[in-house]
Amino acid sequence: MLYLSKPEYLRRIWGSLQKEGSETPVGEIWWLFHEKDHSSVLSDPVSGNETTVDTLVSSGKLPGKIVYPILLKTLHTADRLSVQVHPGRDEGGLFKEETWIVLQAEAGAWMMGGINSDRHYFLESIRLGRAEEVLNRIELETGDTYHIPPGTVHSLGPGLEILEVQSNCNVTYRLYDWERTGTDGEFRQLHLETGIEAIDWGSCGRPVSAGKHGDIDMYTLDICSYSIKNCNGQLEAVVPRGGLFFLASGSLRIQEIEIYSPACLIADTGGGVFRLDGSGYIVEPGGK
Repeated sequence: MLYLSKPEYLRRIWGSLQKEGSETPVGEIWWLFHEKDHSSVLSDPVSGNETTVDTLVSSGKLPGKIVYPILLKTLHTADRLSVQVHPGRDEGGLFKEETWIVLQAEAGAWMMGGINSDRHYFLESIRLGRAEEVLNRIELETGDTYHIPPGTVHSLGPGLEILEVQSNCNVTYRLYDWERTGTDGEFRQLHLETGIEAIDWGSCGRPVSAGKHGDIDMYTLDICSYSIKNCNGQLEAVVPRGGLFFLASGSLRIQEIEIYSPACLIADTGGGVFRLDGSGYIVEPGGK
């Protein structure tokens, strides 16, 4: 069975989406999430009956021992994100990997990924506020895909809409934040000492290019948490058991119900089928 997920809007100082009632713009839309005390609301598109991700995981109708293993979100940037790194380089602890698919990119859009200096000079440059000198800048276009393994040093520039697929770990170590303040007027917390130890110095913390023009080459990636496949055109599409579908453009039909982009579907242990007239991405828990 297929469920339609209700998105949740998160305000970020770097966001680009203006919402009435707050000066802080929306920077992230969480399309499918599951935390210990909070999870996505799901509805049956045909009957309208509602449930939650937590309920389906608890009843064995979705994968996950404690929480559903994937977090799916879109990022909407009007300013650059902090320079950050995720845990997981060492075995046995926290693990977070993510993949960025560029849905829309303004001219000149960019990300930063990887270090062009040794550890000592990188740390000194960060402390002196010269992060851009020691980070590689990567130009982005609509349809580009980059995988960010644990230990990758990365940031994202303005003018972008990104589909982010990530393992369900919400831990990020912020290395540098461009000397800006948050909504409370205070500098946001940095995690420099912990973050430095999390960097994969063997790869110089570089992201992995995984496709152009909307095509994703999963065979070039070593992903543990999920697989991603793009799906385009007018066709019958199958969402595997426990998998997701993000509708990036166009529409889809479930029986007589038409759903328009953007939208996110999740299939329980029975899987699901719909009619696609557009483009999107099938995400399945479990990697290589």
